[in-house]
Amino acid sequence: MSINLNELPACLQPYKTQIIATKKDSIEISLLPAEDLQIWQSKVGGNPYLPVGKQYPQSAEGDDLQLLAQINFAEVPENQHYPKSGILQFFINPHDDLYGLNFDDQKKQDGFRVVFYDKIEQDLALLQSDFPSFAEDDIYSPIAGQSAIQFEKAESYIDMNNFDFAQKVTDPYERDDEEEFCDEYSEVFSASGHRLGGYPFFTQSDPREYNESIQDYILLLQIDTGEAEGIEIMWGDSGVGNFFIHPDDLEKRDFSKVVYNWDCY
Repeated sequence: MSINLNELPACLQPYKTQIIATKKDSIEISLLPAEDLQIWQSKVGGNPYLPVGKQYPQSAEGDDLQLLAQINFAEVPENQHYPKSGILQFFINPHDDLYGLNFDDQKKQDGFRVVFYDKIEQDLALLQSDFPSFAEDDIYSPIAGQSAIQFEKAESYIDMNNFDFAQKVTDPYERDDEEEFCDEYSEVFSASGHRLGGYPFFTQSDPREYNESIQDYILLLQIDTGEAEGIEIMWGDSGVGNFFIHPDDLEKRDFSKVVYNWDCY
């Protein structure tokens, strides 16, 4: 996202300094046709990279989980936060109308899984090729099909629905021009879309707002509602899915305490 900060709407101009101070690096994700996609390449949807001998990810009830996204870090632009190599996978539960989300414990990987492979095998004879199907009528999945991924480095500025927006910029709901301010800010600085890192987008509220134990967590991955050739993504009623991680865990490549959230209109 390219933003000209010298041409902000009048109601945002007094907060230019505060807004600039929130800038973070982000890696935007674009969805492309999945032509000749190798099993170890980055993708949204489709089948996962899975070495022979590894169990396919399942829920606590024994249901097969569905690949939401697979990130091959060798394909990601150089950055200071993510590994330079390895594959990170995000699985959700298509047999559950909440897609595996546990509101009581959003870190509990019973209905979702985050899996990291630090070393990648590219010999197809050593990789599994038989995967479950998710085409049955009783599937609740927010995703159908698959797409390849194109990554692009970008700048990200705090979204108005982030829990600390009032602290870092201003409280939009205490303003006489609340409607104008909210409309203008959302038009310029919305964090919607697919991305690694940067700021998250919510259709409802930030799950970190009422849980102090995760207020240091940062966005790991966001997959938004949308469609492209070969894929459709719909979180409930036009919602968005987010995964969060503590910076120390990201540095240690420990994905066991990732927070999973999705909401919709």
